[in-house]
Amino acid sequence: MEEHGATLALLDRWLEALLIGLDTEVDGRIRSRLMEYCGRACALHHASIEKAKAIQHGVKGVDELLDRLNQLEDLWCGKWMRDGDTIYSVCEECGCPIVRAGLIKLSPTFCECSRGWVKAVFETVLGRPVEVKLGQAIGCSDQVCEFIVCLEEEQLVR
Repeated sequence: MEEHGATLALLDRWLEALLIGLDTEVDGRIRSRLMEYCGRACALHHASIEKAKAIQHGVKGVDELLDRLNQLEDLWCGKWMRDGDTIYSVCEECGCPIVRAGLIKLSPTFCECSRGWVKAVFETVLGRPVEVKLGQAIGCSDQVCEFIVCLEEEQLVR
């Protein structure tokens, strides 16, 4: 058991060093893309993609889809809302299970991972690529996290 604790401590330092390296050595656009891959992996690992696939069948429009997503309380840290061609959610605390478990310190770079999670889930339920922006982030010293899914109005299912 002692070895397990030492391994967790090593993993903590290793991830912290990786994030510092990403912050200092990697262009912001590439750093964001790399963390997006991590978010997609998280969505697969936690069965978020499977849950998203399960609710999309028989949906009659984006509003019904958001209602179904919002009913999955363990899926996300906030409610999804729609304003025209924009879908957004505000979380009052970090929704990342790795951060909540105390396995890593929250950072602006790590917040890009959650953006990747949102992107993976919405691309799954909508069946097409979407753009996801991080409006605010607790890891950037904001009070909340705000994720914005941008859609083109003519592509929305009504």
